[in-house]
Amino acid sequence: MKQSERIGAKIGYIFSHNHFYIENALESYNLKGPMFAFLLTLSHKDGCSQEGLARYLNLSKATATRAIVALEKEGYAYREKDDDDRRIYRVFISDKGREVIPLINRTLHEWNQILLSEFSEEEEAIFRKLLDKAKDTLIEFDRGSEN
Repeated sequence: MKQSERIGAKIGYIFSHNHFYIENALESYNLKGPMFAFLLTLSHKDGCSQEGLARYLNLSKATATRAIVALEKEGYAYREKDDDDRRIYRVFISDKGREVIPLINRTLHEWNQILLSEFSEEEEAIFRKLLDKAKDTLIEFDRGSEN
């Protein structure tokens, strides 16, 4: 396989630009790494367990813990022990966290506009469909490797 045919390298290039763009846009809010993804998830899964958040975002428990501790430090989220199982921490978005959700969504929309700016409507629809298909394939792969 030729170097130019390596799909992973192309995906990596897009991912690194995505990361750089979002971190720069959210820099003044001290949202680094996956912190914004946790906030977005909490905006519709408030009170989820730390482990559930990690699983939902397909990140390690250690990464989840670091991100949540950082969100707490910045005042964007807080944790409470579960009433039924004291080993479990539930994570909640704070009012300050809710205030930055529109900015995060706007930033992600701007990034999508940049990424897709040279696509026709048809190409964008095909691209999105192919990305969904690749994601679904990996979800099935993960399920198979769990067994």
